Amino acid sequence: MKFGGTSVADAERILAAAEIVRSRLPLRPAVVVSALAGVTDLLVRAVACARAGDREGEDPILADLSRRHRWAAAAVSGSRRRHDLDLAIDARIEDLRGMLRSVRVLGEGTPRTADAILATGEVLSAEIVAAAFVERGLPARLVDARDVVVTDEAHGGAIPDLEATATRAAAMWGPLEAAGEVPVLGGFIGRSRTGHATTLGRGGSDTSAAVLGAALGASEIEIWTDVDGILSADPRRVENARPRERVSFAEAAELAFYGAKVLHPASIAPAVTRGIPVRVLNAMRPEGRGTLVVEEAGASAPPLASIASRGGVATVRVVARTMKLDAPFLERVLATCAAGELRVEMIVASEVGVSLAVTAGPALDAVVGALRGLGTVEVAGERGIVCVVGTGLSEDAATRGIVLRAMARHAPELLAMGGSRVSLAAVVPEGALDGCVRDLHREFFEEAA
Repeated sequence: MKFGGTSVADAERILAAAEIVRSRLPLRPAVVVSALAGVTDLLVRAVACARAGDREGEDPILADLSRRHRWAAAAVSGSRRRHDLDLAIDARIEDLRGMLRSVRVLGEGTPRTADAILATGEVLSAEIVAAAFVERGLPARLVDARDVVVTDEAHGGAIPDLEATATRAAAMWGPLEAAGEVPVLGGFIGRSRTGHATTLGRGGSDTSAAVLGAALGASEIEIWTDVDGILSADPRRVENARPRERVSFAEAAELAFYGAKVLHPASIAPAVTRGIPVRVLNAMRPEGRGTLVVEEAGASAPPLASIASRGGVATVRVVARTMKLDAPFLERVLATCAAGELRVEMIVASEVGVSLAVTAGPALDAVVGALRGLGTVEVAGERGIVCVVGTGLSEDAATRGIVLRAMARHAPELLAMGGSRVSLAAVVPEGALDGCVRDLHREFFEEAA
C-alpha cells in the first residue's frame, strides 16, 4: 500500500490512512509513504538557496518544513509518544540545516548531497505515519527504506537493484510477518551499494512500492492518491469523467505521456512485468474500486480506455534547405531540441522536412534560433494535444475512423498513431482543446453508458 503526499498531508489524512490500513490487516500489508504534500518542492528550493549562498531564503523554508511536520504530528496525541516524535522532527530539521550549511559554504551541492537532503521528506513522513499508526492501535513498525532498497550510484534518478533489494526485503519481512507487524517505509529513497542515500526520480514512491511488491511477491499493489483512479478524461474538461475499471500497462503509459498525472507507468513496471496488478485508489473515498493496471487489458476490454489532453504546446516545422528529408537531417533536428532541453511531444515527417509538437516555454526561442541553421522554420503557439488511448485503436479500423471524424471537427494540424499502436494523438488550437475532448468523450463514454 503506497500513500501519496496528499494522502498523508496532515493529521486528518494520516488518521484516515490508518483506518484504510486497518481494513487490509488480514492481507498482511506493507506500507510505503511519500513525503507530505509540497515538502519535496520545499527541499528542492532549499537546495537552490544553499547553492546560491542565500541564507535568508533558507530560513523561512526550514521554518515551514518544521511547521508542516509538527502539524501532521498532531495525529499522535499520546504525550510520551508525541514528545519523542517532536524531538525526532527537531533533530531531522537540524540535520537538514547542517547539510544546507555545508552546501552554502562550498558554494555548490553535489547530486549526492542533494539526495541526502531530499531524503529528509520521506524519512520524516515515515516516522510520523508509523507513530500515528501505533497510536491508533495498529501493529506498525518503522523501517528505514534506505536499509532495504539497494540502488546504483545515479543520484537524482537511481535505479533499484531488484535482486539485492529482494534479499534485503525478505530479511526485513520475515521477522515482521512472524510478529504480525506492518512495516512503514518512506518511498522515493534508497541507498547505493557504497552506502550513500539516493532518490529514485520521477514517480519514485510508486517505484518503491513496485520494487518492494515485486520483491515480496505481493498479491496486489495499491496506489492511494486523491483521485478515483484513472479517469475517462481530465475532469477539469469533462465534468462527468468516470474512473476506468481496468487499463493495460501500455494504455497507462500513453496516458501519462500525454497529460494524465495519476501515476508514472515506468515506476510500476517492476510489478506489472511480474504479473502483480496495480490498483489506483482514492484515499478520500476508500470505498471505491479504483482502476486496475495490468499487463494486458484482455479480450473483454472496451475499445478505448481514456482521453488524455494537455495545453501549452507549440508546433515547429523545419524544412530542409535541400528540400529533402534524410536521416542525418532528422537526427540534427532532434539533437538540437535535446541540447536545448526542449521536450518533443510528437513528430510527423514529410518528404521535405519535419513537423514537431513541443512543449511551449522559455527553451523554445533558443532552439528555434538554432534550428534556423538547418533550414526554414515556422512556429505556431497556443496549441494543445489531445490523445485517445485504447487497445481498440490497433484492432478496429472503425474505431479509428470515429476518432478521426471527431477530431476533424476541431481543426487538427498534426495527427500521429503512437508507436505502441494504442494511441491516436492530434495537435489542435488550444482554444479548441476542451471542445475536442468533450466531443470524443461523448462519442465513446457517454452514449454507451
